[in-house]
Amino acid sequence: MNDEMRVRDIPAVLVSAWRVLRVYWAPFVVIACLGLALRSGALWVAVEVSDHNAFVAQLILVLAPLGFLLAMIAMLWMTRGALPNVAELSRREARQAPTEKREMRLVDVAVSVLVPFLAVYVSYGLLKEDLYRFTNEAAYDEFNQFTLGEPPDIDFAGRLAIYDWQVVLAIVVIAWVVRYALGRIESVTRFLWLAFAGALVEVYYTSQVAQKIADFREDGIAWVQERRASRLVLDQYDQVVTSLGPLANPVDTATTWLFGLLGAVDAVVIVPLAWLTVGAVVLGHKLSAPEAPTAQPNPRWERIPAPVRRVGGGLVADVRERWSAFWNGLRMMATAGLLPMLTFCLAFLLVIRIPWLVGQLLRLVIGPLQTDTWLAISPMEKAVGLAITMVLAAALLAAAIDWLLGPKLRPTADAPQPAAPHEVSPAAGA
Repeated sequence: MNDEMRVRDIPAVLVSAWRVLRVYWAPFVVIACLGLALRSGALWVAVEVSDHNAFVAQLILVLAPLGFLLAMIAMLWMTRGALPNVAELSRREARQAPTEKREMRLVDVAVSVLVPFLAVYVSYGLLKEDLYRFTNEAAYDEFNQFTLGEPPDIDFAGRLAIYDWQVVLAIVVIAWVVRYALGRIESVTRFLWLAFAGALVEVYYTSQVAQKIADFREDGIAWVQERRASRLVLDQYDQVVTSLGPLANPVDTATTWLFGLLGAVDAVVIVPLAWLTVGAVVLGHKLSAPEAPTAQPNPRWERIPAPVRRVGGGLVADVRERWSAFWNGLRMMATAGLLPMLTFCLAFLLVIRIPWLVGQLLRLVIGPLQTDTWLAISPMEKAVGLAITMVLAAALLAAAIDWLLGPKLRPTADAPQPAAPHEVSPAAGA
């Protein structure tokens, strides 16, 4: 398939997304609202539990982004039978999981979904919002609890479960071992619910890593801004702009716009690509990766005792397999072509601005409000904007992934052109 053919398919993909939305908008709205309700409920429960056990509260807190993710997965999963290429792939048998010794399922590659999703969640500012709300409410409760007979016992760090990066790294290693152990137990007991327990383990450690990366990013930006070199550069820039006279304002405006564009790279590039990766994993995880060439045995590896070698090799294969769907999704997007990917990025850029547009529309309709009144309706305003974003993103993702799967499911010689997106019907999606 050449680039010109792929570009001509873009309108058909957008039409297919509209058809998906037209058929499934009602269940999509319900699922999105349920996901947002789970997010808010998890935050409230985490605050209450943190007074008794900070670790358990952190386990509950990771369910907040999970509510958003499960809603997106449910909406994408609902469209499988309505899109031709996705339906064809869903009928195929997936390869065998190396640890569980059964057919690979979506829950087995949960980390491949979580990593790109958390990139979206962080870029939206939702992770920071969750942590701020949890920290603010838990700290308020901790500061205001007291008894008449005992002195106040205030422990912010213990209640909020604030970990150093060394602890987070240890959590990752322990999580990998626990996930591998659960897979080995499942291979013997055939108790399938252990896979979901393993998925929750991955949710916990990936959320901890995402939180720590977000903290490092903010600390790094603050550190750079506080350096003397940064201040000297800013001072020199101000002097140069001032010396330009009448051109000072246009140059400053253009420079501000350029740096603003660079700062918005998350919204322009990372978020759309991360959403496409999520869709590629959810709907295309059954695609097999190319066979890796057989490597010659390493003499140093042969010196290790056989039991240690067997367990270590199994752990490495387990971790590699759980990331395989993520790399497959990236490879799928790499073959799409530059112009189609830019078109999808632009479409997603419009979709993720929906919450801002909803806020502006409400301000236009309602008019000025007292601060207390606005604070009362602000959570509902954000929920409506996020729900609309989720619904539109799910429809667009389903159509885009169906188009990307086309060349992967048939030989190029037999089908040089991708199948046009089919008409979506309620019966097909049932």
